[in-house]
Amino acid sequence: MENQKLPPSLTAKGSTPVFCEDTLPAALLAEHALAPGRWGKLHLLAGHAWFINLATAEEHLLEAPDSVIIEPEAPHKLRLDGALRCRIDFYKESLGEA
Repeated sequence: MENQKLPPSLTAKGSTPVFCEDTLPAALLAEHALAPGRWGKLHLLAGHAWFINLATAEEHLLEAPDSVIIEPEAPHKLRLDGALRCRIDFYKESLGEA
């Protein structure tokens, strides 16, 4: 994907475990969205997967080591394309928090 960057005002808030095609939660394959003020960065560590932005109807084939930025409240889902390994890092808008 293009050179996507997270806004500099974000604070890291954790990561998922590394998932494979057998351990990927079913919720990630269905339509979902991050909460307001929450961002994600999906890292494809091995294999292929489709990232589908349901707001724009854009579909992107991700190939390791691609990553994609997931914006707050943007409906999206993944579609498997064989074996994979992936992880999602989560961020929160700081908004002057200490």
